[in-house]
Amino acid sequence: MNQKKNYLTTPKESGFTLVEVIVAVAILSFVIFATLRVITASLNSITRQGQRVKALHLAQAHLAKLEAESFPKVVPENWRIDSGATYSLSLNMYDPNVSASETFVSSDDNYWYSSDGLGFSPNDNNDDGILVVENKDGTTTVFTRNDPSPASSTEYSWNSSNLTLTFFSSDEGKEIQIYYRYYHLVKEGGTVPSSDGEGLKEKVIKVCTDVGDTNGNGTDGEKDDILGEDLTDADPLSSSDYENFDPQTGELTFIATKRSHSVWIYYLPQKTTDSDGDGYDDPGDKSILGVVEGSFCNPDGSLANQITNTKKLTVTEFWKQGKDVQSTTQETYITR
Repeated sequence: MNQKKNYLTTPKESGFTLVEVIVAVAILSFVIFATLRVITASLNSITRQGQRVKALHLAQAHLAKLEAESFPKVVPENWRIDSGATYSLSLNMYDPNVSASETFVSSDDNYWYSSDGLGFSPNDNNDDGILVVENKDGTTTVFTRNDPSPASSTEYSWNSSNLTLTFFSSDEGKEIQIYYRYYHLVKEGGTVPSSDGEGLKEKVIKVCTDVGDTNGNGTDGEKDDILGEDLTDADPLSSSDYENFDPQTGELTFIATKRSHSVWIYYLPQKTTDSDGDGYDDPGDKSILGVVEGSFCNPDGSLANQITNTKKLTVTEFWKQGKDVQSTTQETYITR
């Protein structure tokens, strides 16, 4: 018996109308756009936090380095004038390759002012450092600068090319303190990779922040701006030990004979002119720039304008976040 197909009850093929498709695409686009915004914001947050973490690490590492130094050699330095009446700043002792032009033997910080004119005052023309003599009778004498040579017992000569102070011979035996601030070097250690693998490139070490003009020739990010020590051979490093330095990627490529050698490298981070008038140069767009300051303290932690047995050390790291300059500060106290 023949059966007839009932077209009235056969279901039609299902599908979407044009309106439904447009609505679906609109919703999907909104979801994708919102997701991309979240991802972008998350990546930006990770970048910002990465810079902050690096800055904290650099500050803490340099404070640890200062804590290992002898008490008189940490800013503010203190010493007794010897028979030669000369003194070389020990800044070169722990940052041996910072040029004299990178050293602040000056400051305009308010806590270095006092009512009796000690230190930096807008009216006393003492604009290149605080030198305070603690005399044998317990009194103090504030030294002022005189060029080219000392003319009296309360003056000194400052040679910025070699960081040397020269005093009048009659000042022999007096105890001096000097305040200054400086941009500290970034110091990194590691082993030069002997082969590729596990995220490493053969002969390549990547620096943690942009390299500036360490050698003072006016150009940032040259391989000549990266100094250091070869701990394996107990020799200093120089530009001849590097095949290449790429300032864009931060990759420093060593020569083949340095493979597997343990090294320290150090350099001054990139910096630009002071844009906000805070007295500090700004960091470069991707660099982290650290400034070191110190002062003598009383037993209760208050700042002192005389030589005491306690120093407060401050390291402030600056970096850029968009157009704004961010900073973090770490402090420590050392005693003798």
